[in-house]
Amino acid sequence: MAKIRLKSAGKIVACLMRGIAATLRFEVRDEAGIFDTARRGCIWSFWHNRMFLIPWIHHEWFGHIPGTILTSPSGDGQIIADVCSSFGIEAERGSSSKPEKGMSALIALAARAREGYDIGITPDGPRGPLHRLQPGIVKLAQLTGAPIVPIHVHYSRAIEFKTWDRFLLPLPFTRVTVHFDKPHHIPRRMSEEEFEQCRATLQEAMRAGTRLENAAHSP
Repeated sequence: MAKIRLKSAGKIVACLMRGIAATLRFEVRDEAGIFDTARRGCIWSFWHNRMFLIPWIHHEWFGHIPGTILTSPSGDGQIIADVCSSFGIEAERGSSSKPEKGMSALIALAARAREGYDIGITPDGPRGPLHRLQPGIVKLAQLTGAPIVPIHVHYSRAIEFKTWDRFLLPLPFTRVTVHFDKPHHIPRRMSEEEFEQCRATLQEAMRAGTRLENAAHSP
């Protein structure tokens, strides 16, 4: 019965996403060349609280490229997996708090990346801390050579939930800015210090994009 309820929740969220997205006005900034029809798959990096429109965006704008997203093994992760399935996106279940599941998910995502899939990851999820980038996304790029594209999504009007991630739900008829930032290419061979520098640099790029967009849309 619980599984049925979870699947129903996923379908409801997907319908809500489609309904809201149909009313939105989009502005796109592409510094990553992500609309290049000849490109191969890349790793999409977006904060957990800005993920609401990502499945719709990928389906509508990049439906010709297969995609998969990393979700947690929790009930919330199941809902996200069901939502993504509604948009033709696969889900790989993994957890940063359970190393064996995290490693299994990393191996599966690496295989998909080598096949040319777009990989979606919320690097501060599934439990935070907010805007703290976990190292798994850097490790995936190191293993596969796939570039990481920071994706900044800003809503001119949104509801902010009282959750750990301050999840944002855009209101209908909102203006949405989607910024595909410059890609980060991670070297195959690095020392621990170099790896941490790559992680910190990507984290700062993600945080900076959020700060700049908030400043640009402030009254």
